[in-house]
Amino acid sequence: MLLNMENTTKIITLASFVLNDKIDSFKKYLYKRFKVPNERVFIYDIDEDSEKKVITFRVHISEGKRVNISSFFPTTIIAHKKGECFYTINALNKLIEKETEGDFGNINYKDYQIEWDNYQGKILIVKGGELVIMNINRNFS
Repeated sequence: MLLNMENTTKIITLASFVLNDKIDSFKKYLYKRFKVPNERVFIYDIDEDSEKKVITFRVHISEGKRVNISSFFPTTIIAHKKGECFYTINALNKLIEKETEGDFGNINYKDYQIEWDNYQGKILIVKGGELVIMNINRNFS
């Protein structure tokens, strides 16, 4: 098994975009296939899309294994988290490019400081080559 809860070396956070009527079956799949308990699955409403939610969870990857996330979760991205902001690395790079107004040749991406307070309660992704920033709110129901 590629994703594993034992003998792990790395934990990754995943964010899935799931249709509202598929959330329960998705959570059951997470538990049955990967032993992710319901209390470790977090649901976020997307302000811009009332038909889907963002579901975040963590999986453990066995040492030395490569994982094709999309084979298990087709609408899922590897996400990083800063406070209440989720983002992909590609989205972070696009955000830096946007904030530096496209001065691509002189950007030191690693040293650039993001004002994370401006992005709390948001998910940053790249769609069609463009940065997309969506408002999200934790759903406690």
